Amino acid sequence: DNYVMLCPIHRSVKFPGEKSKSRKHVRREVHPETSHPTTVQLSFWARSSYGPKEWVLCGSALSSVEKYMLVKFANMCGATVCKFWKPNVTHVVTTTDEKGACTRTMKVLMAILSGKWILTMDWVKACVAANGPVDEELYEISLDNYGSFGGPKAGRLRASANAPKLFDGFKFYLSGDFMPTYKSDLLDLVEKAGGTIIQSKEEFVKQNYGAPQIRPPLVVYNCDPPQDCMFEESNILQQRLAEAEDLAKQIGCQAVQHTWILESISACELVPFC
Repeated sequence: DNYVMLCPIHRSVKFPGEKSKSRKHVRREVHPETSHPTTVQLSFWARSSYGPKEWVLCGSALSSVEKYMLVKFANMCGATVCKFWKPNVTHVVTTTDEKGACTRTMKVLMAILSGKWILTMDWVKACVAANGPVDEELYEISLDNYGSFGGPKAGRLRASANAPKLFDGFKFYLSGDFMPTYKSDLLDLVEKAGGTIIQSKEEFVKQNYGAPQIRPPLVVYNCDPPQDCMFEESNILQQRLAEAEDLAKQIGCQAVQHTWILESISACELVPFC
């Protein structure tokens, strides 16, 4: 979960303010004057019937100050904080820009697919101010930084209704060059969304050649500009597209940009092919 999930013409970059698993842990800043909740606060949260002890909180694109606030809040109410996405996460808490948009991260996308809450930091502040659980829906994210709208709520409603998963019935073959970690994230997203992964070109052709398909497989190619190849960028992108289209033509299916996966998940609906 070390990459922001980007749209066309953007490179994959590290999550803002987040460290990879391989790096050493950074010492947490401690503020003695606010580090311990009062007895009154503890007893209220202990009596709460809203289940805060069952909460598993996960921060996304938070500043160091916001991370500290989240940990302090969890200590106060008895919740658990996860640094990385896990299936048992109940709330993803994220920072927002001046438009109220969150950064599109792996955590956010997995939370949409899992039907989990995706909330602003204001929810944490409101709970602290109220000294008790506050209605999450008032603080639910509705917009991401690439303009996708309504995905978090749609994901929750889909999950609560036990509706078919977003990519149910779809098969995907990833063609061409992807950074290994980024490709792994894409595959995780596809599988979480109910899609089926075709592992090799040989399997792709053998499994589907000449067979009628209710929903033909998709050939997914990387449309992000290659790093450190500015003068060859256009040629490389054209080559990726040509290779994907040639492969798709072999069995009469569709070649799509990898960002179609991200855009569809962000909106929690199948968007037009790109």
